[in-house]
Amino acid sequence: MNSQIQLYLQQIQFQGSLEPTIQLLGKLQTKHLLTIPYENLDVALNRGISFAIPDLFQKIIINRRGGNCFELNILFSWLLRELGFSVTNRYAQFWRNVAENTPVEEIPMHQLLLVNDAGQSYISDVGVGALAPCKPVPLIAGHQHREGGELYKVERDEINGWMLFEQAKQNWRLLYSFRDDANDAMFAPRLSKQKNKIAMIRTAHGRHTMMNNEFRIYEGSSLTTYTTQNDKEWLQALQRFFHITLHA
Repeated sequence: MNSQIQLYLQQIQFQGSLEPTIQLLGKLQTKHLLTIPYENLDVALNRGISFAIPDLFQKIIINRRGGNCFELNILFSWLLRELGFSVTNRYAQFWRNVAENTPVEEIPMHQLLLVNDAGQSYISDVGVGALAPCKPVPLIAGHQHREGGELYKVERDEINGWMLFEQAKQNWRLLYSFRDDANDAMFAPRLSKQKNKIAMIRTAHGRHTMMNNEFRIYEGSSLTTYTTQNDKEWLQALQRFFHITLHA
């Protein structure tokens, strides 16, 4: 095992066998979601970002930052390949909170991973940040996937291709969709135009979220909201709830 893999596994607090099985994938994915946040701070602050592995490793592992879906899943796919997994990066359309009649070119782009194990493909995704599966989801039309109180299902049609739905208030809501050819250049990364500063991370008993100066702490059925009043408080809260130290 090289030193970069060791540092990555230390960052996500993983110890154990590294035999490339679907069980290991589930453990790595869960650990990743509990330790490395989704955040768009470089984009929101008009800083440059890079999808090159050395740059992503420096930012996320060495500097202990998070990233957007492209950054997180590209780096996670590198780790999985280094460990012997068969991985395909897929571009998708992200439908959560998208208004009806939104032009296709304005639908946010997303990246996820398809991991093949013994001939079966699984969706693996560490780039959503908010509620989304923590374990690999078999890519089987009609399959329902439950994690605690969360329920997801996979469907497929001729228009959208593969679709992952989430159950929200007893209704099925489309989370994202992708086609079998969605690693084609026509689906090249289109970064969100979102100017709000956003961060999200799973915790053992809930999740932490941030939008601009409002921090929400979900623990079980309780919700605590913090609103920071200045840059110093904001940076302190960013470190406290997401373990992010933002440098100038």
